[in-house]
Amino acid sequence: MKKWLVILAVLTMQTQAFAIVNHDIEAGNIVQLISHTSQYARITGTVSNVDISDKFNAISLNFGKNFNTSLSAVIYNDVIQAFASAGIIDPAKYFADKTVVLEGIIRILNGKPQIIIDFPSQIKIIN
Repeated sequence: MKKWLVILAVLTMQTQAFAIVNHDIEAGNIVQLISHTSQYARITGTVSNVDISDKFNAISLNFGKNFNTSLSAVIYNDVIQAFASAGIIDPAKYFADKTVVLEGIIRILNGKPQIIIDFPSQIKIIN
């Protein structure tokens, strides 16, 4: 059983790393974000606000003036070590006010779009 779980985990990680991105979306385009829910997409935008939540053990990179409706990229504390290994010691400071490209699956949580960042390779600074 353990062997199958390991194989499944490896395949899941490889699938994420090699997913085909068919959608290029601007972070401010809420209509497109919502219409591509549950799909893998490449999203470009500027991080306008960073929220560190002790309650949810996460960093939220927010891409709009209204936190309640704009896109968030969420980095949970359990993947912070992967960022440190990639040379990004403090993702909250590193990505603040930067224009980035995100890749991942768009989800809707509490009526707003978000992408969960599981790997540092899912987010790149472009400015």
